[in-house]
Amino acid sequence: MSTGFSPGMRNHRVKVYNKALPTERVFGEKTGYMYAGSIQASYEFTKGTKAVREGALDAYDTVLFRMNFSANVAKQITRESLIGMNGKIYQIQSLNDDYQANKIVIRATEMTTQVNIIDPSSSDI
Repeated sequence: MSTGFSPGMRNHRVKVYNKALPTERVFGEKTGYMYAGSIQASYEFTKGTKAVREGALDAYDTVLFRMNFSANVAKQITRESLIGMNGKIYQIQSLNDDYQANKIVIRATEMTTQVNIIDPSSSDI
């Protein structure tokens, strides 16, 4: 029995950003995110049902990421994490994981607002 997504399917490198701890921020500063690492994932647009049902304009900015638990980074992903890929930042809308099947499926929406990345020299979005 095969578990997880095949390597050929996970053909994109995505970066994970987690919220900075309060001790890592300056008082009064907006929420910052720190680079947590990168992981191989698949990437595809999701559209159709949401657009038809809700008439949503952001349906074309919603993507689906699929990845395996095998990397240490995958264990750090939470609903508050951000995903970076190809110069864009995505906010997680839903996160479904199955540890036994070794799969994580994330639906995320592209962010249009500026994100405060702490120590951006450690990663290029």
